[in-house]
Amino acid sequence: MGIVLEAYNHSADLIESGEEALTYLEKIWPDVLLLDLALIGMSGEEVYKKIGERFGKVPPTVVLSAVQHGEARMRNLPGARFLAKPYTLEQLIGVLQEVFAERNAA
Repeated sequence: MGIVLEAYNHSADLIESGEEALTYLEKIWPDVLLLDLALIGMSGEEVYKKIGERFGKVPPTVVLSAVQHGEARMRNLPGARFLAKPYTLEQLIGVLQEVFAERNAA
């Protein structure tokens, strides 16, 4: 995914666990967070909540999930967008453009 995003002038860092994500965010605050619900160690939902608790805010977030009823679980993640797996490159770029447009409008 990182190579594809770089082709569209975005950079990406791959984080594989919830704890690693929390440590990463202490050093780098991303323009957007692509968060899978199925992470190693803790769920994406738990990571999202812990980010808010630890930092008092959450970066613009796109939740990626192949989990059945993933969109229903989004109710626990206010402000996050949802992208169901499998998704196309066009869908991913489209949702990222929406996130960046909202951020630039604010």
